[in-house]
Amino acid sequence: MELNCVVDDVSGVEHPLGIVWHTAPSDDDVTSVAAEPAKAPVVRLPDVQEPANSFAEVWTTGRPVVAGEFDELVYGHDGEYAFCAVQVAPAGRYAPAVRDAYLSLLLAIADLGYPHVFRIWNTIPRLTERNADGLEIYQDFCRGRAEAFDLSPVRLASLPAATAVGGQGDGVIVYLLSRRTEPHLALENPQQVPAYRYPVQYGARPPAFARAARTGDHLYLSGTASVLGHETAHGGDLPAQCRTIFDNLTALLATQSADLSALRTIKVYVRHGPDLETVRALCGQHFAPDARIDYLVTELCRSDLLVQVEAVGRTSPVSSAIVLG
Repeated sequence: MELNCVVDDVSGVEHPLGIVWHTAPSDDDVTSVAAEPAKAPVVRLPDVQEPANSFAEVWTTGRPVVAGEFDELVYGHDGEYAFCAVQVAPAGRYAPAVRDAYLSLLLAIADLGYPHVFRIWNTIPRLTERNADGLEIYQDFCRGRAEAFDLSPVRLASLPAATAVGGQGDGVIVYLLSRRTEPHLALENPQQVPAYRYPVQYGARPPAFARAARTGDHLYLSGTASVLGHETAHGGDLPAQCRTIFDNLTALLATQSADLSALRTIKVYVRHGPDLETVRALCGQHFAPDARIDYLVTELCRSDLLVQVEAVGRTSPVSSAIVLG
């Protein structure tokens, strides 16, 4: 059975693998998991502007799930897929703790028997501010993540798709999806430099992710912003940034003989709350009328980026995976 993302209908989902609640900042914002083995791990992120717009993403295949916790980790797995999450406490320097958290995640999913990580989400408070050493917090985070990939005895066959956005709760939260049987196909955007090849101006250790991951006929698109090559395009111009994002998504999907209509579940991250209506209108003009689109207000990984889009879609199946160098 394939992995599915069900939005909102938590009570109607049998055997949830993992639940991610997107709530207003006034709500509970901690990573948590129920102690009973029959329950799923639950991540809570305060990134919705109004409580009435809170929603949950529920990852499920419909198979029975084993859920639990180990040290700081929470997890759920069903024989083919695993969901795992961890929270890193606030720190003046994040790299060491992020390195250790990522190593723990990679070792945990390997021990559970799900070594093929294909999708990761990261929320990082104040990510464009400076840490105790004067280094940008996002670059501090990227250093810890890269060190974990260097040191881990669990070698990823392909870099996963990923999202990194600001967090309004305490500390860094990381959660991921992995599978048991085969690596994913890592995809890059012909209009963008691969993130793992960014020049040193973006940090001594570049971001370690692919622009998208494909498993069977499922596409998992990373957080996509107004970046051409490796540079921000149209700084300060919201409509132009949105158009560039749609172009980037279109170029990436075209590599899989797909277009924007393939995207079924979409999350749009907006830096400034007053921009929501403009972004909503532009997205309504470009995405399929029956696509589920949710809008979140949070910081983004560059101070000149105003909006970012991630998505899950479906297209025709493929039979092989590639290994990134």
